[in-house]
This record gives sequence, structure tokens and C-alpha cells, in this order.
Amino acid sequence: MKTISLMMLALVLTSAASNRSLSKKEIKYTTNYLNSSMSLAFSAVENLSHEQWTYQPDAESWSIAGICEHMLIAEKNILVLIQNKIITDEANRQVDEADLISNEEIIVGLKDRGDGKRRKTNERFEPTGALKTPAQFMTEYKAARKATMDFVKNTDVDLNAYYWSSPLGDKLSAYQWTILLSAHAERHTAQIVEVQSSSSYPL
Repeated sequence: MKTISLMMLALVLTSAASNRSLSKKEIKYTTNYLNSSMSLAFSAVENLSHEQWTYQPDAESWSIAGICEHMLIAEKNILVLIQNKIITDEANRQVDEADLISNEEIIVGLKDRGDGKRRKTNERFEPTGALKTPAQFMTEYKAARKATMDFVKNTDVDLNAYYWSSPLGDKLSAYQWTILLSAHAERHTAQIVEVQSSSSYPL
């Protein structure tokens, strides 16, 4: 009886593994990147005072609080985009090879904040003042990012088979959109550092 039970368990585990659309290497890569980019963001904000958290270099720039809220909004909305739009429409399997870019190109392209590379975000991704403290940001962002990582680890949908136009001007697979989320966090962590480098930043 014990032998039969062990065999049945092995069959269940094998079946579950076969339903994973991503390779172990792909899952490890994106979850590690999601973790490391989150840690980078947290290290930039965890010890900020209220004055530092809310400081704006000028009227047109976001405070660190605003940057973090934008990151949180993007994290939640892009996961919803992947789950409810990108992978639910068979039409999104249609893609021209000329529209595709590599994972490395996504990372380099999104992290580049040089001249002419800064973009105005969509209105629904604009901060509203909802985040009051760095601790609130870290708690909510960690939960949102965990949802992203859980989705990557557990989905049985082939995330490499569905595509959607990106802010980079190219189509990304649903899997690459999870990589974009990490690069997005790194991009805006660099923006936080820029705010902190302002001559009038509170010390």
C-alpha cells in the first residue's frame, strides 16, 4: 500500500511539473531578478525620513513617495494585464519576428534614463499620494511582487506564446513582461537615487 501511494504521489508531481509552461531555468531567472530588483528598491528607501520621502526636486518631478507609488501601481496593473488580457486572447499569439527583442534588450532599454529616454507615464500610472511611508510601500510592494512570482511559478499557460506591445515600442512575450517589471523597478530605483542627489535634498 505504501509503495502504491508513493507511486501515485510521483505521478501527481510529474503531471504537475509537465503543466509548467516555463523551464526551471526561466522560472529561476525571472524570480531571482524580481527578488533582486525589489531588494535594490527597498535598500534605497528603507531609512528615509518623512522629509526625504516627500521631497520634490521641482514642481514637475515626483517625490520618492510618488516614484514608489508608481512602481506599485505598475506592478499590480501589469500582472493584471498579463493574466486578464495578454494570455486570454488567441489573437495575441500572432507576432512578426521583426517586432521581437531579447531579454537583454528589454533590460538595457528600460533602465536607460539618458537624454531622450525619459517617458511620461500613462495617466492611470500616476501617483496620487496614497503611500504615506516607506514601510507602507515595502509591505504593499512585497505582496504585489509575491503575486507576480507566484504566478510565474504556478501558471500552466505558455507565457512564451503570447505577445503584447510594450513601452519600448516592441512586442514582448508574457514571460518578458515579468522581466520588464524587474527592469522597471531598477529604472525607478535609479530615479530615486537621482532625487537623493539633488543639491537641496534633505539630509
